[in-house]
Amino acid sequence: MAAAEIISIVLGVLTVAACFVGYYFYVRAKITKAAAGAVDVAENEDKSGQEKMQIAVDQLCALIPVFLKPILTRAVVQGIVQAAFDKIEAYAKKQVAKKQATE
Repeated sequence: MAAAEIISIVLGVLTVAACFVGYYFYVRAKITKAAAGAVDVAENEDKSGQEKMQIAVDQLCALIPVFLKPILTRAVVQGIVQAAFDKIEAYAKKQVAKKQATE
């Protein structure tokens, strides 16, 4: 094999790997954006906190392509949902404190 053939093969493999990694981050960003909406929908349900978490996780898991499911597991999605909930909760507390300070 010539050096040019080896370089061509390596560049092809790196291109495929870069596309896969880029798509992974695209899907993860899409799930992160959808997490706030999923938390909102789950909060409208008349269920316990853990059941609401499962509803939100189920909604987001439906967005994950099949070949990324081994990487973006339910545990990862649950972490994304928890982070979104924590941000929403912190914002709500900040707004309540701000409103109380002005009154």
